[in-house]
Amino acid sequence: MSANQTKVSKRNLYLLLFGIIVAILALTFMFLSRNESAKPEKTKAHNETKHQDDHEQGESSEVELSGEAQKAAGIEIVEVSQRPFAPTLRFTGTVEANPQQTQQITPLIGGRVERVTVTLGDRVRAGAVIAIISSPEVAEMHGKLHEAETRFELAEQNYQRVLRAENRSALIQAKARLDEAEATLRRTQKLIELGAGAGKDLIAAEAAYKTAKAEYDYQNNISLNREVQQAKAEVETSRVEVLHLRNSLRALGANVPKDESKKVEHNTSTLALVAPLSGTVTERLVNAGAGIEAGKPLFTISNISTLWVIANVPESQASRLRPGVPATIRAAALGSQEITGRINYIDPILNEETRTARVRIEIKNPAERLRVGTFVEVDFATGAIEDGKVINNELAIPEEAIQRIEERVVVFIPKTDEAGHFEVREVEIGGIVEGYRQIISGLKIGERVVTKGSFTLKTQLLKGDMGGHAH
Repeated sequence: MSANQTKVSKRNLYLLLFGIIVAILALTFMFLSRNESAKPEKTKAHNETKHQDDHEQGESSEVELSGEAQKAAGIEIVEVSQRPFAPTLRFTGTVEANPQQTQQITPLIGGRVERVTVTLGDRVRAGAVIAIISSPEVAEMHGKLHEAETRFELAEQNYQRVLRAENRSALIQAKARLDEAEATLRRTQKLIELGAGAGKDLIAAEAAYKTAKAEYDYQNNISLNREVQQAKAEVETSRVEVLHLRNSLRALGANVPKDESKKVEHNTSTLALVAPLSGTVTERLVNAGAGIEAGKPLFTISNISTLWVIANVPESQASRLRPGVPATIRAAALGSQEITGRINYIDPILNEETRTARVRIEIKNPAERLRVGTFVEVDFATGAIEDGKVINNELAIPEEAIQRIEERVVVFIPKTDEAGHFEVREVEIGGIVEGYRQIISGLKIGERVVTKGSFTLKTQLLKGDMGGHAH
């Protein structure tokens, strides 16, 4: 190979190498340019995703409330506790009057009804007159009372006469003889002491004194006392008779004056039937002018501020109930309101036809909205009590502590390390019993939650979220 050919080959090799280097540099520049153009788009998307995540976390983090705002909202805090949440059994029932608060009004004597002052459904107070009855037997008893009072007055006058001094002649004479014998005895004893008397005179004086003393004692303790005791017994007998007749007339409801012998003119044949207790007239079986018999009920008065609810429970379910088990009563007359009570008696005898047991719940009847005979629904929290102990305990908080924000159910928990700060925590809830909501998850026993004022915290939280969106 010549020198010229060698030079040409070297130059071509250099050109090839240079082209390769240029190509590599061009490719490197293009790659870097593409990465720089894509980086802003990636960073923008990452920032948007991060902002969305931060926003979602902010919706359930916490809310802050100043001390003044807390005071104005009346913030109240309770601890998570345990309460019985048991399956319920539902049965039909009937409202009945409480026999312990129900009385029949029955006359104890026959006669004719002069006047009736009440109608069915009237409210009466204890002691109010509800009917007037005319009875010949009452008039006859008034006559006997008058005679008894007259005998009582005569007996008292006789007693006073016996005690007067002019009727004590025998006693006075005996006393005079006793005084004379006593004086003679003393005089004789004096003479004996002076040596001027005889012993036989002393013996005679002592005998005369003893005889006079015996006579006086007889007149004083036997004759007079016997007459006085007899007169006193007559007074006591007539007094008891008067008292007995007065009490009998009062028991019948008759008007009894203080002194029958000096009474003003009034109808002695009438008596009043009065209400024995305050309540409502639930039964009226008589009208004015009707003849009545002794012992026949005429009216029934019931105090319906407390009532009995009798639930008819099938035999197969009755064994699941015990006295003390909570019950909830619903009725059309109550609207959305419910009345709560507890079982206080289960009839041990089943109804032979329906094979059901009568389960009794005593309830309060506010505003007397329930009426005797009303049909009701009764829910029993079965299993809530066993052998006197509460079972089926579950975590529970007052219903007012629960707040709903869109699809979430949340509670507010005060932070111990930051005053005025409240954690927003999502919870899962269950049923409600007596104003307490069951907590399935999200809380532990002993944790503290806001009850009263939780709605204010919810409002404050929603304001904060709206401000974040606007920003």
